[in-house]
Amino acid sequence: MGRKRGFDETVVLDVVRDRFWSTGFAGTSTYDLMEATGLGKGSIYKAFGNKRDLYLRVFSDYCQALVAQARDQLRGAPDAAPGSPLARLENYLVSIADAFAAESPHRGCFLTKATADLAGEDEKVAQVARRAFDDLAGIFAATIRDAQDAGEAADRADSSALGYLLLSVIRGIDSIAKAGVDAATLERTARSAVAVIPRAGSSAQN
Repeated sequence: MGRKRGFDETVVLDVVRDRFWSTGFAGTSTYDLMEATGLGKGSIYKAFGNKRDLYLRVFSDYCQALVAQARDQLRGAPDAAPGSPLARLENYLVSIADAFAAESPHRGCFLTKATADLAGEDEKVAQVARRAFDDLAGIFAATIRDAQDAGEAADRADSSALGYLLLSVIRGIDSIAKAGVDAATLERTARSAVAVIPRAGSSAQN
C-alpha cells in the first residue's frame, strides 16, 4: 500500500494553474512552482512529472471544466440559466463578457492565454486547445439547434458556422477586455453577436 501524500493534490494543482495563468509557461520556472506550492522539486516531479507535464495537466483540467460549465448552463441542465435557448445563450455570453470586464488585473481566460503562448510551438497544447474550441463551438451550435426546434431561430441558419462565430466573438471580447474596453461595450458586443442569429419568420437576405 502506497504512502499517503502529505498535500492536497487539488489545492496544489489550483496554485500551479494560477501561477502558469499569470506568468505563462516560459515565465514560470520549476523553482517558482516550488515556492508557490511549498513542495520540493522531487515531490513535484514524483507526483506530476516535469514542468511541461504539469502545465498540460492543469491546462487540460481547466479546459474540461470550462466546457462542462458551458454545457451545464446552455443545454438545459438543472442549474442552467432560465429562459429559451437563445435567452440562455445570450445570458451566458453576457456573463462571460461581464466576468472579463470585472477582472482586476485583466488576466483573461487561461485557454486564450495558453493558445497564444504555446499552441504555435507545442502540438499537445494545440490539440488540447483545439478540442476545447471545438467543444465550445459545438455547444453553442447545439443550443442554436435547440432554438430552431423551439421555433426561435430560422431553420436556414447554419448552426455550426454560427457556433464558431460566437466562439470567435467571446475570444475577441477576452482579448479587448485586457486593454480596458469598458464593460458596457463588451456587453453590447455579446448581445449583438446573438442578435446576428436569424430568427424564425425573418426574411432571408438576398
